[in-house]
Amino acid sequence: MSDAATTIAQNSADRKAAPKASPASVRRFNEARERTKAISAPTLADVLRLAPNDDKISAIVQHFGFEAGDHDELLGAGLNLIRDQYALLEDVLVVPDFRGERNFKAMEMHLGRLVDGLIRSAYGAANFYETKRQLARDEQNAFSNESRDEDRQGIDGGETRVDRAVRFAAQQAPKAYALAIMATGACDAYRDIFGEDWKPYTKDNARSLTENVRAAQWGAVL
Repeated sequence: MSDAATTIAQNSADRKAAPKASPASVRRFNEARERTKAISAPTLADVLRLAPNDDKISAIVQHFGFEAGDHDELLGAGLNLIRDQYALLEDVLVVPDFRGERNFKAMEMHLGRLVDGLIRSAYGAANFYETKRQLARDEQNAFSNESRDEDRQGIDGGETRVDRAVRFAAQQAPKAYALAIMATGACDAYRDIFGEDWKPYTKDNARSLTENVRAAQWGAVL
């Protein structure tokens, strides 16, 4: 057999011998794929689905001693960020239209972008926390930890691989929690001002079609 044929045969054998992905790895991949679907236009619901809730953060603070911030202060900071911008810019951005009615469109766009920035920041932190939490949980699971026998006790009674993974995930929790609460406050303020929930911007294809039809009609008549 030639060298080339031998190499091809060896590579084929290596591929056949390659271990299959563990169920935990497959689950992590599928969950990560589902989470990334919302990244292009995350909502507050996406953030709250991933961020730790009040009970979870209380337990983490109790057992690890991390600072998570005061819930009411964080919520108020998000509220005031939007309200203060509205008060400061109302005379500049809310101007009469050609009918003499107050036009809030510029203000709505500005405040919507501010909320969008907070939501995206909170989503990034929450997604990172959830990813590390899942990894820590898998490390704890004896069936998904391939090095469990060698790494179970740690070195000289110190932290184990699982301990380190759990602690790192716990460190991310206060960040995700604080930003999620601030984003919640911003969304509450937006709803108070405009009377409807904030939604991420998506291109309005129907409007584009309407504009095209209008342009064609005007061109036919004018």
